[in-house]
Amino acid sequence: MDNRSYWTTSALAPAEQFTHWRELICEAFLALTPESDLRDGFAGSVTQWRLGEHSMARIESQRQVVYRTEAAVASDPIGGYYANLQVSGTSLMVQHGRVATLRPGGLAVVDADEPFRFEFGGDFRQLSLFVPAKTLRANGPVRTATAIDTVTGVGAAVRHSMETLARGPMRESAANRLAAHAAGMLSIALEPSILTPVRSPKTYRTCIDDIEGHLTDEDLSPAATARRLGISVRTVHALFSGAGAGQGESYAATVRRLRLERAARHLADPAMRHLRVIDVATEAGFGNVASFHRAFRKQFGRTPKEARE
Repeated sequence: MDNRSYWTTSALAPAEQFTHWRELICEAFLALTPESDLRDGFAGSVTQWRLGEHSMARIESQRQVVYRTEAAVASDPIGGYYANLQVSGTSLMVQHGRVATLRPGGLAVVDADEPFRFEFGGDFRQLSLFVPAKTLRANGPVRTATAIDTVTGVGAAVRHSMETLARGPMRESAANRLAAHAAGMLSIALEPSILTPVRSPKTYRTCIDDIEGHLTDEDLSPAATARRLGISVRTVHALFSGAGAGQGESYAATVRRLRLERAARHLADPAMRHLRVIDVATEAGFGNVASFHRAFRKQFGRTPKEARE
């Protein structure tokens, strides 16, 4: 059963859209104060669904700053945290003097019962998982507004769980279990020893792990991988050269191959037959279905439709 609720500004006159947005996010989340210079037309939508004692939301909107004030906390405490996963665009999460910069694939947690600030400099999409305080505080104080590694390890598992929950459809009982599982893994990802891991040598394999973890990102590129791994773009290209990797396959060619292989797996999976070919292409990271068809046929010698039959 799909218990999603949906809010949008699209049906209103442009002059009324931002006012509606301010009311909308308070209804969907908690007492918040958004500000934006886009007062003559503001696009925003929120899709939210309950997951037992958790909830998930998909937010798509435009540039703004969102405040959670001390007065709002006092009037509307909720006893929990929001784990925000950046899907597109860039945002800042500010709390307790800490600042987390979130780019696509970035994840950080904010305490809803303490003042905070979100800054969005342009159009963005985020996934936001609400987790009760008891889950994250079981192991001690929670370090909010601190980026969690989502390339490998527990953080990557949290990221993939949130993306799976947002993708749907899924039986309600299964979705509730997965949300609880994601919240439990999040509490582990916030452990000090995991949150600040010892830097390890960056290799071709770690680059592949990063690519596989970010295949659907709109800004997947050598620069994005280099930024997440803390190395130079030149080093990334060197790792994909014949000398560095033994493959002799460029970064771009690797991304295309891995996306095609993911699409092929999905097309062959009976559990995913409900997805249209265009959905499979999108899930694999292709923004253009025509280019997906051409690349798929060149790679596998048959069309996506033929691969499904």
